[in-house]
Amino acid sequence: MNIVGVIAEYNPLHGGHLYHLNQIKTHLNPDGIVCVMSGNFVQRGEPAIFDKWARAEMALNAGADLVIELPVCFATATAEIFAESAVRLLYKTGIVNTLSFGMENYHEKEFFALGELLAQEPVLLKEMIKNNLKQGVSFPLARQKAIEEYLLSKSCNYDIKTIAHMLKMPNSILALEYLKAIIRTKAGFSVFPVLRKGAGYHDQNLTGYYSSASAIRKAFRHYDSQSLSVIEKNIPDFCFRIIRKEMDIGRGPVFLKDFETMILCILRRMTKKDLTAFFDIGEGLENRLINAAKNSANIEQLILQTKTRRYPETRINRILIHVLLNIKKDIVSSRDPLYFRVLGFTSKGSYILRQIKARSSNPVITRASDYKDLESRAKQMFEIDLLSSDIYALAFKNHALREGGSDFTRRVVSF
Repeated sequence: MNIVGVIAEYNPLHGGHLYHLNQIKTHLNPDGIVCVMSGNFVQRGEPAIFDKWARAEMALNAGADLVIELPVCFATATAEIFAESAVRLLYKTGIVNTLSFGMENYHEKEFFALGELLAQEPVLLKEMIKNNLKQGVSFPLARQKAIEEYLLSKSCNYDIKTIAHMLKMPNSILALEYLKAIIRTKAGFSVFPVLRKGAGYHDQNLTGYYSSASAIRKAFRHYDSQSLSVIEKNIPDFCFRIIRKEMDIGRGPVFLKDFETMILCILRRMTKKDLTAFFDIGEGLENRLINAAKNSANIEQLILQTKTRRYPETRINRILIHVLLNIKKDIVSSRDPLYFRVLGFTSKGSYILRQIKARSSNPVITRASDYKDLESRAKQMFEIDLLSSDIYALAFKNHALREGGSDFTRRVVSF
C-alpha cells in the first residue's frame, strides 16, 4: 500500500493546508493519508484555538483518512522532540512509507546534506553551537551560525546562502527536523516536500484564501459579525462551518490568556526545586519564573519579565504549558509515543486502522476507557492527555461544557 503520513496542527486548517493535501493526492495518488495531529495544546506553547475533535473533523473533510493524536507531552515540546516523536508514531504504524510536509523553499542537495549533518551532529558542530549559545543568542540562531561556520571550515560544495535561508524559515526548519528524525530512527520514509503557498508563517494580516494560521488566529481574538465574515473568506467553507458550529455552542475560540490565572496561581505556589522537574528549565530560569510570577498581573507581563534572547517567547510558552499540565521532563525526553489515540477516520481510514492493528505493537485506542489496559508508562502518558482535555475545557465560553471527562464522552469522528 502507498500510505502517506502528514504531521500537523491544523490550528486551524486553512487554504494552504488544503492545498498541501490536494498536492499529495494529485502527485502521489496514495491509498490513504494518515495524519498525526497535535491535540488541545500545540508546539508554539499555546492551546489550540479549537479543540482536537473539531480540528480532526476539518482534517477528514480536507482529505485525510485517519487522524491520530500526538500525545500532548510531545506536541508541546521543542521542534526536535515534536518532529522525532511524530515520525516515530508514523513509523510504528508499520504501514506509512512516505512523509509529506510543507516548506518555504526546497533545494534537494542542500536539504538532504543538512538533514544528514543534523542527524550525525559531529563533535565539532556541537562545540560550535555551544560557543554560540554562550554569547546569549537563541538556539536556532546559534545552530544556524554554527552550521555555516562548520560547512565553510570543511570547504563543502553547498550553497551557504541557500542553507542560511533554509535555517531561518519556520516550515523549512521543521522539515529538516523531520528528515533528521527519519534518518535517526531509520524509518526509511521517502519524502514529498510541498512548497508553501500564500502568506508567510508569521504573517499577521489576512491576505485572502491562503492567509497564515497566525493571521487567522489573530482575527479571532477580537471578533464580531463583521470580522467573522472576513475570516470566512480566508478559510475553506467546510472549516468555517465547523468553526461556526463550535462557536455557536460556546466551545472556542481558546487562547493562552484564558489560562493566565491558573498559570500564575500554580507558579506562585511552586518552589524553585519544583520547577527544575520540568523540561528546558535551568541556568537560573526557575528564579526568573518565580520572581516574574510574583510581580506579574497577567500572562503578558509574566512572559515579558521572563524571556531573554536565549529564552524567546515560544520557549517560555512551552514551559508554561508544561507547568500548567504538570508534564515532567522525564516523559518528554523519552520521545516515544506508546499508543495510537484515534481522533477520526473515513471508511478508507477504517481499513488502514485494521492494517495498523495487525502490524504494530502499539495499542490502538478508539475509546478512552480502554487506556486502563495500557502498561504503566503508556497509561501515565495517556492520563496527561486526559488532564489536558479537562484543563482545556475550563476555557470554554459555555460553562455547561467545562466539566471534565470529555475524552470519555466525545466520539471518534467518522465519515
